[in-house]
Amino acid sequence: MSRQPSVLRLRCPAQSRFVASLRHALVSFLRAHDFKGQQLDDVTTAAGEALANVVEHAYTAAASQVDAYIGLRANVDAKGTLALEVYDGGAFVERRPTRGRGFGLRIIRAIAGRLTIDTSNGTRLRMIFERKR
Repeated sequence: MSRQPSVLRLRCPAQSRFVASLRHALVSFLRAHDFKGQQLDDVTTAAGEALANVVEHAYTAAASQVDAYIGLRANVDAKGTLALEVYDGGAFVERRPTRGRGFGLRIIRAIAGRLTIDTSNGTRLRMIFERKR
């Protein structure tokens, strides 16, 4: 069954208290597009890791709360492929591995079918998930 493409766009302050709300909105959007079970869990895990990374790493303490934001965009095309983007206006910082930390991008890479990271204007993580039937 072919469906019309559908897009979810959200943006809020880059504060940890908003991460759960963004994930809940994403879950509702995905369920409306028949994502379920392990794949639903995988997508929300990858999104949660990306969102948490924005809150923790994207902005310096000197950044204005007005300027510090998290963006989430989810697009399901007519074939059911999900393009998920988490973006910010901060700076991507490549960090040295720290014992017991630094697993977010590894988790995302293991879950997403494809991952691209664009740091030319803020940071934008784009993940692609093919819906499993």
